[in-house]
Amino acid sequence: MTGSGPMTTPYFEELAERLRAGGVPADEVAGTVDDLAAYVAESGADPRDEFGEPEEFAARLAPSGGGAVPEPSVATPSEETASAETWRWTADAFHERRLLNRFGEEGWEVERVDSLGRFVSHRDIENPQRWEYRRETVLPARRAAAAERLAPDGWEPCGSWVCFEYFKRPKAASLGPEAELDDPPMAPARHIFWSRRFAIFIVCYSAFWIAMCAVWLLVAPGEDRSRFLLGCLVGAVLAVAMVVTVRWRQRAR
Repeated sequence: MTGSGPMTTPYFEELAERLRAGGVPADEVAGTVDDLAAYVAESGADPRDEFGEPEEFAARLAPSGGGAVPEPSVATPSEETASAETWRWTADAFHERRLLNRFGEEGWEVERVDSLGRFVSHRDIENPQRWEYRRETVLPARRAAAAERLAPDGWEPCGSWVCFEYFKRPKAASLGPEAELDDPPMAPARHIFWSRRFAIFIVCYSAFWIAMCAVWLLVAPGEDRSRFLLGCLVGAVLAVAMVVTVRWRQRAR
């Protein structure tokens, strides 16, 4: 199988078995699985996030237990239904909740948070609706309990990132027809939204560690000071470079 790594091989092996069991010719199964595995290897995505569970995906590729398999590209996110547009973006934790609700007002529905921490969002072109979001800080073991607690109010999970769990709900439940957007704005040209507070946090965090290092230098033996001082200087340069890069990328986007 070309293009699939150790993380994706079990998924595609099961997919191939189910396609063969559905009566799909072996050569078509091999070609389809190879193309899908190559796409996942290139994008770095989790095949379950992109295509769903293998048994469900196999049923879509070969309905009713047979017939020709559609071109694999129809299942990839780069060619989703023409009635929707997709946008991936990210923000720091200081203002991402505000941005989630701002973009939700523009009709963007978050589907998930990908492996890079980006919000994978889509908007219905023909019938865009307003969405609202909330973020809960929960441990992974408590995610199911948080979802169960918020479900009666219409909140549904739409992504996880480290200790954050994100929820969404359509505003149509409270606004009715007013939740529909007549003339939504264009998709933002930017994809990265870092706040000033985040840049200040990075600077202060770096300054704290540099100060700690300086204190250590005062009490460290003389033979260790030169090497440690070099490490402090490298750390300071990296911190400044990180902030400059963040600000440059923010302007460039």
